[in-house]
Amino acid sequence: MFERLRRSKLMFWSVEALIIVLIVVGLSSVSFIFQPVATFLSIWLIPLVSALFLYYMFHPFVKMMERMKVPHGVALTILMVVLAGLLYLIVVWAVPAMLRQLARLVLALPTMVQDLQQLLAKASHFTWYQDLHLDDAMGHINATKITTGILKATTAGLPDFLGSAVGTIFSVITVPIIFFYMLKDGHKFVPAVQRLFPNRVSDEVGEVFKRLNSTLSHYIAGQALECIFVGVMTGLGYWLIGQPYTLLLAIVAGVVTMVPYLGPYIGIIPALLVAVNMGWGHILAIVLVVIVVHVIDGNFIYPNIIGRSLDIHPVTIIIVLLLASHLYGLLGTILSIPLYAVAKNVVVYLWQLLQLRRRERIVQGTPEADSLSVSKEEKEHK
Repeated sequence: MFERLRRSKLMFWSVEALIIVLIVVGLSSVSFIFQPVATFLSIWLIPLVSALFLYYMFHPFVKMMERMKVPHGVALTILMVVLAGLLYLIVVWAVPAMLRQLARLVLALPTMVQDLQQLLAKASHFTWYQDLHLDDAMGHINATKITTGILKATTAGLPDFLGSAVGTIFSVITVPIIFFYMLKDGHKFVPAVQRLFPNRVSDEVGEVFKRLNSTLSHYIAGQALECIFVGVMTGLGYWLIGQPYTLLLAIVAGVVTMVPYLGPYIGIIPALLVAVNMGWGHILAIVLVVIVVHVIDGNFIYPNIIGRSLDIHPVTIIIVLLLASHLYGLLGTILSIPLYAVAKNVVVYLWQLLQLRRRERIVQGTPEADSLSVSKEEKEHK
């Protein structure tokens, strides 16, 4: 009876569930032991993730220079000098200009809301507008209160900002150092991990990390190039049509490009709100700029830079985005696609490996394979 009970699946899974419950209860009772670990991770997580993001973004450029017979150290030095120059331009020119435009935008917000209310009032005689019931919603919008609320929120958040200044300085100092050593010694990571596993599976572990590295590198570097392309071309188009707050709106358009399919619709909303008092011709020009930029992006940039590395059906992307945005908000929307691509790539490889091993076992178990192995042993014996 006990032997039958010991072999039953019910007994097996009951013991497994009991062990899991005991582990969870035990860990919860000694959670204070892990508090230093949680504190350590909270301090280092952002610098590590930021450095890893930069590594995957710029590592392809180092590899490209190495393929051009440039030594690794020289390629690394060239990249760091170029990045230092770009960082200097961003800090000295781009950030002050963006802050000036942002301050002007906040001050002009009441006027923009009033212009929007007047524009909607002119359209109020249309039947389609009356069906939307926008008058009630606009009646509750007080532009002065909105501006005052923004200023109060900024003032109230100042102590928190000053309190996190130390953490920000820590990240600014540590991220470049971690990023540099990732570029310098990143090729040593996979062999070091392989040495932790038995020889019979070390090659498979290396292949898993190789696929993970390739997927993340192609996606992050491609996504960065796409964001830069959309931001620069949108900013150029806005500048040509005389759009106010060109730099600020171009940065918004480039950043929201990270959200697949929905990015163009999100990015055009601020530009349209800014242009409500500039006439329908200017609004049409904004729409044309966005359409042209994203037609070029959708037909040439995205398919050739990102699409090949993902190999994910558009319907799957939409489902993943909806689930991730519902569960984890904006951060989930941005990170869900690359994480899904990595998981899919690894699972497909492991499944193919499992099928290959299964076929090898079947072939080795056939009579033909046995006779071949016997004849081979006899020849070796002779």
